[in-house]
Amino acid sequence: MVRTKKGFSLIETLVAITIASISVLALMQVVSRSSNTSANLLRRFDSSLAMGLIAADINESLQINTVNAYDLLSTRYDIDHPTIRDTLKQTSYEVTFSTKEIIDPLMSNNINTIGSSAIIHPFAIQKVTLHNSEEKKSFFRLTAGS
Repeated sequence: MVRTKKGFSLIETLVAITIASISVLALMQVVSRSSNTSANLLRRFDSSLAMGLIAADINESLQINTVNAYDLLSTRYDIDHPTIRDTLKQTSYEVTFSTKEIIDPLMSNNINTIGSSAIIHPFAIQKVTLHNSEEKKSFFRLTAGS
C-alpha cells in the first residue's frame, strides 16, 4: 500500500510563514517611508507658501531684523483657523537684506518721454533672505533705485 501525503510538513509551513513575514515587513517599511516623505513634502510646501506670502509684505519700511509670521500676515489676511494661527504665532524668521544693485536705467524700458526730454526711473534689485533654525529661503525684489 502506498501512502499519499495530504498536508504540509512543519518545515514547509515555517518557511512559508518566514517568507510571508519578510514580505509584509518590507511592504510596511515602504509604506512608512512613503508616508514620511509625503509628510515632509507637505510641511515644506506649507512653509514655502507661508514664506511666499511673507515675502510679499517685506519692504524697506521693515525696521526689525526678526519678523513673526502671524504678525506680518495678519495685517493682510484674516487667519481664523486656530491651528494655522498657532503655528504662525510660533514661527519667526530673521530677515537679511543684501545691498541694492542699481539697474542701468538706459538699458530698461522704464523711460517716459515728455516733450523733448526723457524722465528716467531707475530701479534696483535686492536679495532678501528669510531664515530660521529649520529653513532658509531667498528671493529677489525689484525696488526703486536710489
